[in-house]
Amino acid sequence: MTRRIVAAFALVLLVGVGAGAATREEDAKKYAGELKSKDAKVRLNAVKELGKLGAIQRKLTEPYVSDIMAVLKDSDQNVRGEAARTIARIDPKEKKDAVEKLIEILKSEKSEAAREGQETGLGELGATTDDTEVKKMAREALLEARKKSDSKREQKTIQAALLLISGPKKKN
Repeated sequence: MTRRIVAAFALVLLVGVGAGAATREEDAKKYAGELKSKDAKVRLNAVKELGKLGAIQRKLTEPYVSDIMAVLKDSDQNVRGEAARTIARIDPKEKKDAVEKLIEILKSEKSEAAREGQETGLGELGATTDDTEVKKMAREALLEARKKSDSKREQKTIQAALLLISGPKKKN
């Protein structure tokens, strides 16, 4: 009797887990489609949700990395900033490409809100890569952004991103 209950519970659990995975894949596909919405709020929500899904499981968002990268040039500053954070959250396989794209966009970005997202994204990507060249690229771009910014808030964002890459300084 106990074995039957355990077996039934295990079966229910397995079916539930499989259904949850399918639902997440469907959600990722839905949000990727919403990135093309005319409504900025819908695009912003979609990019945030893709970031959450990608943080849970990279393979859910892998098919949509190029769609998310395209949103880095969105007309809405909040969507652009969140897209940069999302790229870092989903941890793309091609980190060097993502870092190069963020650096290119950061250089010409006019909006402080979008720059802060891009700077955070650079920091997170630089922190999670083992490639010293990519770390150096991200760090140099952040140092350059720090020279150009006179905003205290943005300076704090840049400092936090730099700390992600290099870690806190050790005290003797």
